[in-house]
Amino acid sequence: MIPYTAKLASLIASRICHDLISPVGAIANGLELMSLGGARSGGPELALVTDSCDYASARIRFFRIAFGAASDNALVSRNEVVSVLAALGDAGRVSYEWIPGGDLPRREVQMALLATQCVEAALPRGGEICIEYQPGHWSVTGLSERIAPDPAHWQQMERIAVSPAPEAEEPVVAPNHVQFVLLPLLARELGRRPAVEEAKGRLTLTV
Repeated sequence: MIPYTAKLASLIASRICHDLISPVGAIANGLELMSLGGARSGGPELALVTDSCDYASARIRFFRIAFGAASDNALVSRNEVVSVLAALGDAGRVSYEWIPGGDLPRREVQMALLATQCVEAALPRGGEICIEYQPGHWSVTGLSERIAPDPAHWQQMERIAVSPAPEAEEPVVAPNHVQFVLLPLLARELGRRPAVEEAKGRLTLTV
């Protein structure tokens, strides 16, 4: 079972994302109205704000799935995941390819996005991430001219996968690497265990 503190954190993440997505969406709508109302649609100022707003919206949607609370029967549409990853890819150094062809249970998509963040952390110069799914099995592969996984993060993930720390000994992790804690906890709940393989220019995380 996922520890109570992790479940509570997922509820907090859901609440934050829920409260932020509406005002960010309103800002995007306001920018569109400004453009239609005569603002310079090609102006660099408006373009900068619009791009930043689109990226913020995509990040919030990503976080809502990856870190938010998920019920057992909830589904996430393929179109939603593809649109989120496309928006993130347009604004960053990593491009994403989402292979699954249909809607999937939210817990499965949550696991895939957490695994994607783990792989992304090993691509300091950017690259490509391919996310594939077979029933009960994810394969997330990062491709880049430089693969640099931090051994401490992956070793911590392995330790938690084998034996989750009790509440009194919860692992200390930086906020931007929390996925290395949450992924093995979720995988353990679903009866799986993350495994990683590294080769020249490639890193694959299966779960």
